[in-house]
Amino acid sequence: MSGEIFKRLGKRPLCLIALGIGLLLQTSLVNAQSSRKIIIGLSTINGSSAILSVAHKTGLFERYGLQDQIVYFNSGTIAASALLSGDVKISLMSANSTLGAAIGGADVVQIGGLTNKLAYGLMVSPSIKSLQELKGYNLGIAGFGGASDFAANYVLRKEGILPGKDVILLSVGGHQERLTALVSGKLKAVLVQPPFTKRAEKAGFRRLVDFSSLDLEFQELAYTTTRSYLKADREACLNFLKAVTEATYFFKSHKNETKTILAAFLKTEDQDALEEAYTVNARSLIPEVPYSSLKGLQNTLEVMAFRNPKAKDKDPREVIDDSLVKEMERSGFIAHLRKTYPVPSQQ
Repeated sequence: MSGEIFKRLGKRPLCLIALGIGLLLQTSLVNAQSSRKIIIGLSTINGSSAILSVAHKTGLFERYGLQDQIVYFNSGTIAASALLSGDVKISLMSANSTLGAAIGGADVVQIGGLTNKLAYGLMVSPSIKSLQELKGYNLGIAGFGGASDFAANYVLRKEGILPGKDVILLSVGGHQERLTALVSGKLKAVLVQPPFTKRAEKAGFRRLVDFSSLDLEFQELAYTTTRSYLKADREACLNFLKAVTEATYFFKSHKNETKTILAAFLKTEDQDALEEAYTVNARSLIPEVPYSSLKGLQNTLEVMAFRNPKAKDKDPREVIDDSLVKEMERSGFIAHLRKTYPVPSQQ
């Protein structure tokens, strides 16, 4: 069901420290503290979620006093369940999964947002020229209740197409599984993200809808924990956010090193695909300051209400706690990162 992703990916030495990036030359206030063991959940593998790999590979979790173990669950629902079990302390997952758990009575809360837009491409067989032509076919998504489910419902319903009636949504699994289903001819259409969009195009498929170009705010990925853990170990949550936020600045300012990490994380050496994955995340998807998106959560609830009427009455503010992000700004931590990691105007 799951596996420790960096146990699987971490055997390829990157020698990032030898590149002179200077990450360990700065004084860290947490180096003298006892290292906290923390299991981090991951619901999807894409260019955005590679932030966890960046934080791991560059030693940022360690710098901020955390001994990290990152576990990939391949599903937001499973990642949320692991979070609620208490084994996973913080999980990187979509707003759908967080809100679904909250509507069910769980005490989950987003302490930070990673991406506030969708990066999906609706990839289709060359014979499909419009959304209306998808009627009667199946559309491959990751699973029900996640970001790809939201994306499919949004774009189809906007065109008056009813998911489950006009177009059947199929839970296929991860991006590689969806791409394989498309290439093999088992499906005429799938939703995937960079670098799988570029790989699909190279295989001869069309990008019918580019979600990154839409004026649509959605909390695709966010750092979620439980209120009980936030209360019990606020310092660990803050240090986690510091690590991934510094990783964000590293991501944006060190293109070559980041692409090396992306190649290992995404298991591809396709340079065009890696370039797309890097560019769309560094320039468009990942903000420098990890606030949650209230509008993105509200948009999520509106689509969730088609399946769960309880979503209509849910206040998205109930699952947001941005106090740690505000603390990073107030303390000067964000300002320090801006000076330390100047982001080039052209990536």
